[in-house]
This record gives sequence, structure tokens and C-alpha cells, in this order.
Amino acid sequence: MFRAYQLLAAALLIAASTAFAGETGVFSHQAVQTGDITLHYEFADAQSLAKQREFTAVITDGIRYYQQLFAGYPRDLTGKPYTDITVRIRHGKHLSGEADPKLLLLTWSDGLMFGIHNWQTLFLHEIFHLWSAESFRYQDGREHWFNEGFAEFYAFKAATQLGYISKRDALAIAAQPIGFYHSAKGLGKLSLRDAGKDNQSKLDNYFLLYHGGWVAAMLLDYDIRSKTANKHSLDTVMRWLYQHYPRNIKLYNNTDIIAVIKAGSGLDYQAFFMRYIDGTDTMPVAQYFDPGKALWDFEFNPKLQHQHVYLYHTLGILID
Repeated sequence: MFRAYQLLAAALLIAASTAFAGETGVFSHQAVQTGDITLHYEFADAQSLAKQREFTAVITDGIRYYQQLFAGYPRDLTGKPYTDITVRIRHGKHLSGEADPKLLLLTWSDGLMFGIHNWQTLFLHEIFHLWSAESFRYQDGREHWFNEGFAEFYAFKAATQLGYISKRDALAIAAQPIGFYHSAKGLGKLSLRDAGKDNQSKLDNYFLLYHGGWVAAMLLDYDIRSKTANKHSLDTVMRWLYQHYPRNIKLYNNTDIIAVIKAGSGLDYQAFFMRYIDGTDTMPVAQYFDPGKALWDFEFNPKLQHQHVYLYHTLGILID
């Protein structure tokens, strides 16, 4: 079963880049203005055209959410902010997506990817990449744990705060990346950085890379919040990278991430990175939080919910 998941993950990673390959034309073009955002749609089929309003709602919500997170609009390759985006959408069997400056691609379906991603959360993942990956960018694939894992983390946090998934579901979903990470074939043998060093390794180690990065994001955000009484979080880190690492001037690496976290929170995570990001030790989730107990208390023990306040903030259940 795991091998089947791995093969599907590999297929989905390359599907976005080929989603519109071989197309002889576009079913429908449509320009939509929503506030100061202009969306230039290219729909590949009638099914996609019929859902234009739904797509527009998610894109608009996502851009506005991330614009507030990063304190700025996405930037093009010259470093200039933009609000006009080409959006290519088609209906397909499996979910997939991709983002480039001024461009979003989505292949949507009504199914779920790995039991957690619907097309809305996948779209929010790709919209996040207009900032992280395209406005500011990693030096090489060894930072894909951060690039992809943090995109997963923020996509589901945004989906929770925007109402696309319920608070209850957000807690249940949080357990999924932990499970995938702990069952990844390279766990304990390969570092998160080495897992993304090249395209083949990224395909072979999908769950270690994506879900290990997602787990790292949850742990770091939770730990920063708990040690600073919720005054700081990963939000500060993302905003700092956007402001100080425009991709046309400087690309970031692991050392920069550590430095930015320290600059934004005053906390030193060099030892954490040495063990769990550069090293092969398994991240000890239970030493940080218990998502099962947090879900139980959310459902049945309101008086004990205060014990999980930082986790609830981390997952977007409570708003900063």
C-alpha cells in the first residue's frame, strides 16, 4: 500500500507541469476583477468554467490572506509586486497544481489527495508559492523541506481560518502528516535536506520531504509561540524572508532560516536543525504537543482547552 502511495505521489509531482501539455486550445478565456486583483482565466473545459466563482473565491481569499501574512503582494522575477495573475484550470482524475510568477495552474477533481487535500487546500498551497518559492527562493533543492512543507502547513492553516475546513477537521488533519512522516521509508536514514537534493530524491522521498517539512513547521511554530507567550511565531519568519530575501537579489539556505528565526524571535534553533533537518534524528512530536488529546478536549472538555492554546494558534483554530 505504501508503494502505491509513493508511485501516486511521484505521478502527482510531475502532473502539474504536463497538465496542459498537448492542448490545442483553451475552451474559454475570462478576465475577472476582484478588488485590486485581476485574474486572467484560461479554462480547459466546460466543467471548470462552470466553477469560476468558486475558484475566484479561493484565489481571492488566499491572496488576501497571504498578503497580510507577508505584508506585501507577490513579486515577479525583477522584484516588482503584482496583482494580475494568469490562472489555467482544467478538470482531471487527480489533483495537481503548480505556481510560477504571475501564473497558477490547477487540475481539480472532487476527490481527495492522500485523504486530506481537496482542490481548495491544494490551490491554497500553490497560491502560497507565489510568495515562498517565487518571490523569495531557496538556493537549491536541499531546502525543499522548507519550501514544500511550510506551504502545506500554511495552506491548511489558511483553509481553517478562511472557513474551508472546520476547526475539528484541522485538528484531525494535523495528525496525518505526523503519521506519514513517521512511516516514511527514509526516516532515520536520510536527512530532510538530502531528501530534496534533486528531483529524483524529491520523488522517492515525498512523504519524508513534504510531511517531514510540515511537521517541522508545526513544531517550530508551536515552540516559538510557547517560549514567547504567543508574541512571535513562524509568521514573523515568513514576513522577514519576504522583506529581506527577494529572489532577484539573494537566495536563502538553511543557515539563513536559522538566522531569520533568531532575528524574529530571539530563539536559537541551530541544535534543532542539526539534529532533525541536517541530521537524521526523528522529530519527537510528543515532547511538544499531543494532537489526539487536543482534539479530545476540543470536542468534550472545554475546561481543558487552555492546555492546548499554542497548538490551537499554530493550526489556525485560534486567531492571533
